[in-house]
Amino acid sequence: MGIRRLYVTAASLTGGGQVRPFPPPPNSIQRPVVLVLMGEPGAEGGLKTAQPEGLGEAWATGAAKLVAEAKGWAQVSGVHLHILPAPTDAPALAKALSVLKSRLKGLTVSVTLLPGAPEGTWDPLEGAADEALVFSFGRRPETADTFVREMSLEEAKAFPIPFRLLLVPGGYGVAGAGANARRLADGEIDKLSEDRNLDFDFAAVLSSDPGSIYNFKPRAGYEKAKNLLTEDGGRARFDLLPFADLVRFVSTTSRWSAPRLKGRVFLLDGVPRDGRLSGYPAVRALLTGKPWEPSLSVEPAEGTGRGGEVWLRVSNPGPTPSELSRFGNQVTIRLEGGVFTALGAGDFDRYEIFASARDMTQAAPFGRASACRLFENFFAPEEANVVGPIRIAGGRPRAFVSYQLALPDGRTLTGAETEVAISSAPAPAKATNSPKPKNQPPIPRLKSR
Repeated sequence: MGIRRLYVTAASLTGGGQVRPFPPPPNSIQRPVVLVLMGEPGAEGGLKTAQPEGLGEAWATGAAKLVAEAKGWAQVSGVHLHILPAPTDAPALAKALSVLKSRLKGLTVSVTLLPGAPEGTWDPLEGAADEALVFSFGRRPETADTFVREMSLEEAKAFPIPFRLLLVPGGYGVAGAGANARRLADGEIDKLSEDRNLDFDFAAVLSSDPGSIYNFKPRAGYEKAKNLLTEDGGRARFDLLPFADLVRFVSTTSRWSAPRLKGRVFLLDGVPRDGRLSGYPAVRALLTGKPWEPSLSVEPAEGTGRGGEVWLRVSNPGPTPSELSRFGNQVTIRLEGGVFTALGAGDFDRYEIFASARDMTQAAPFGRASACRLFENFFAPEEANVVGPIRIAGGRPRAFVSYQLALPDGRTLTGAETEVAISSAPAPAKATNSPKPKNQPPIPRLKSR
């Protein structure tokens, strides 16, 4: 797999068919580009008028101008309309697309469709559109914030025109309620999980519903304290699909025997970063065969620490996040021949210390504890935490580290125990018989009485 072409949002599209260009990208794009006309809310409503051909003329006029202006920064290969017409709009859509296609010579014309329509619904599009993007994974504001259903193999086999699967890996949440509600990119979960005045829980979902629901709310006893969601009433809800579900769907569809399936299109809000937990880095890793799952790397933090101390750098090198969890993401430090005398949690949310690693239920004070467990609510993609100083006392102490990481699809990743170095205590200063520095005044003697 690889990236063959780019769909670039170049303009918005109104219900009346007006094309409103967006500013061009700062640099030219080397790959073939399909210009996307992103429908404004209700843009598909124009298909319900009595003159779909007139709507197609409006599309064509704006699109032709857009293509001409884009030649300075892109090799334009087509124009795509991102609207979500209803199945009953198929005849009108075909008439409007026919006009658009006749005006854009040498360019492909495509449109976004939803799966689930009865067989034969989109037959009028044959000859009117070169292909369709069938929205089959994720959710967007234009889907009324609901997850779309996945296209089935039976639908794919019967689809009347060439098509690609449209996949949305990134997620979002909603903060506040009513007219003041606003959408938050799911990348904000990391900051919210670190707010000491916020708590989180997991709403129950039916077995037939996709994804997970995370609720953020004021922490008990801190309802009046300021938090990151204070202006939104202190609450936010995130409905998310794990990236593993997208990988599963991509893997399944790659084995389909559907002659008109031409590939997949991933809808991202920005490149290389879009504020989503599963954005371009995750998609690139998937398409290029690189690891895409979260993991943990635990290593000594270079250039830090004094004698008898340990500083650790714990990072998630993966392009996707861990699960949000109070206890599922943890790093365990076990000592041999020594005890903890102090510990700075650093970037971690909290820690517990125990008398022995054999019984991680018996808490112990500093000076007696030989095992420690650090907890992190959430590891974002490529996040790195530093913990320290971890001060250790003992004759010749040794420190061993292991970890556990909760994954969004319900699995748990564990890391084998490894030893980390403890900085040696500095040698005591040796006494010297060096002469006193010259030119120092003598110490005055007290007068006797």
